[in-house]
Amino acid sequence: MNEIREIVTKAVVAKGRKTIRLKDVVSPENDTFSILGCWVINHEFSADLNDKTVCINGCLEVNIWYAYDDNSRTEIARKVIEYTENIKTRQIVKDVQGDQDVIARVTQQPSCTNASIVDDGIEVEIVLEIVVETIGETKILVTAFTNVDSMDADDDFENEINENFIDENKIIH
Repeated sequence: MNEIREIVTKAVVAKGRKTIRLKDVVSPENDTFSILGCWVINHEFSADLNDKTVCINGCLEVNIWYAYDDNSRTEIARKVIEYTENIKTRQIVKDVQGDQDVIARVTQQPSCTNASIVDDGIEVEIVLEIVVETIGETKILVTAFTNVDSMDADDDFENEINENFIDENKIIH
């Protein structure tokens, strides 16, 4: 005979994903002649749940290696860029009880996709992707089998192992 039972468990109850595109201008100390490289470091962020939306607050540092003085000297311009983005979530489980936790992961690390010289500095475009999941308590139904034959001591796995296996099958040379 079997019975249906309710179990309360934590599960992923909503998911969301967003590609974030940032654009900002970095002002170097010198008049830029050419851009030699651009990279993004020190990305940090936090995620907070607000109804069915996850708010991401983050910052990252962009470093631009550039040439000036008719390509005869180089320097690095740095800027910390802060951003706030809202990621809508799609509800997977409808019956959620209590508070929910948020898990946010970067699936595409921030990278500079374009850097160009503009009037008063260097314009950078940065792309990253974040996936969010909300975890909450929910109920699941399981089938519990109550009429299970008990195991005999003779059915033990250890009794089936032949410890003399190697001795019985010696190789003759």
